[in-house]
Amino acid sequence: MTSTARLALPLIAAEQAQKHITHNEALLVLDAAVQLRVTARDATEPPAAPEPGQTFAIGSGAAGAWTGREGQLATWTAGGWRYLIPQTGWIAWDETAGAPVIFDGASWRALLANLDGIGIGTTPDAANRLAVRTEAALFTAIPGAEGGSGNLRLIVNKAAAADSATLIFQSDWSGRAEVGLSGNEDLTFKVSPDGAAWATAMTLDHTNGFVRFDQLFGSAVSFPAVVDGVLAVETSCAVPAPQSGSADDIETIAGGFDGALLVLTGTAGLALTFKNGTGNLRLGADRVLDAFEDSLMLTRRGGDWIELSYANNS
Repeated sequence: MTSTARLALPLIAAEQAQKHITHNEALLVLDAAVQLRVTARDATEPPAAPEPGQTFAIGSGAAGAWTGREGQLATWTAGGWRYLIPQTGWIAWDETAGAPVIFDGASWRALLANLDGIGIGTTPDAANRLAVRTEAALFTAIPGAEGGSGNLRLIVNKAAAADSATLIFQSDWSGRAEVGLSGNEDLTFKVSPDGAAWATAMTLDHTNGFVRFDQLFGSAVSFPAVVDGVLAVETSCAVPAPQSGSADDIETIAGGFDGALLVLTGTAGLALTFKNGTGNLRLGADRVLDAFEDSLMLTRRGGDWIELSYANNS
């Protein structure tokens, strides 16, 4: 055996003369192969003035001194070009691309491209080729000052209209909510109590943006108290209470936003009078809620609350 099996490093024979020649030749091969850096891939012509240590991955159609060396690595040394035959699994730094590459037995390719899977803090599988186990994940745009656009878009693409492209939120690995294109082209919001039975809560039609509520909807009921004639509301369904005693006048409603709807209902034994034309109330007349069955529906326009309907069912 005159050379090593993997890198073909020349071995010094017993009682060999001028052992330094063989030794130096092995060092030159190691210098080229260890911590491998490739100046260019698929190179076909030797550069006119190569620098010592520069290594090139020779491509098809090689010419000049590289003729017949396709697929090999050419390293420039003081003694001229030396050649290495890369082995499957060799990793190198591509100086042109600024990224690692790997030799797959036929060609050099990007190390982090076309992988079967990537696992960060966990192990990927056939279904989840990207698996991440972490407490937080951050995606941030590249600002214009750094050469980016400042935009960031996360794209979830499906193959066909009947397929799904959704985000699923789970609790202890059991689905509880799903948002996205679920088996059609409309944006749907679904929820589940057990991960098996699913109910669609809301659908946005993809053709015209029409919003359809697939279940009953409403607002949390709040019980705000009047303070100096002002009723501050936080939810769209409120049951007011007097500031003190069993009766009070309301001249202003605080809260809400332009276009908001507000449903007010009464309480038996309490009398709340909403004063028309005072504060920001625009009603058909003074409205009194003094029974459980009474109701007043308003909408906010600008800073005013405008009556939509009133029911005195007592």
